Amino acid sequence: MPDSIPRRTTTPCAASVQLSGGARLDVTFWLLPDAQRDPGFTPLRVLLEEDRRFLPVGLADGSSGLLSRDALVTIEIDADGPGAEPGLVEGTTLDLVTLHLVSGQDVSGILRSTAIEGHARMSDVFNSVGRFVVIGLGTRLVFVATAHIARVSF
Repeated sequence: MPDSIPRRTTTPCAASVQLSGGARLDVTFWLLPDAQRDPGFTPLRVLLEEDRRFLPVGLADGSSGLLSRDALVTIEIDADGPGAEPGLVEGTTLDLVTLHLVSGQDVSGILRSTAIEGHARMSDVFNSVGRFVVIGLGTRLVFVATAHIARVSF
């Protein structure tokens, strides 16, 4: 019997991930179509914030695999590529931050945030983000798992 299950067209998002054990992998996340969003597909941030414990990825050797979201420390993608969200919106602030990870690694970059009236402190920003915080690093975006952040300096 032929495989007749229709599959949705996905958009590949190339990424470099660092796992909690220190391993680095080049992977491809598959972004689902979303007609409600400007680029026509789901941004990587939305995929990372879903309730799934395991995320499907394509591996560098052409095979497929699953990554435990809890094992993800950082995910790095092209800031202009698929997976990135549109640029600055009105009211966005830019702050240079250094994220000091529990592993001892530091990640520095530009944090984009939109202050909500009465909640403009840096602690408010970090307490309102989900499982990952996104910082800009040149032409790259780095998604950092908040569970792996020990300290933030700014």
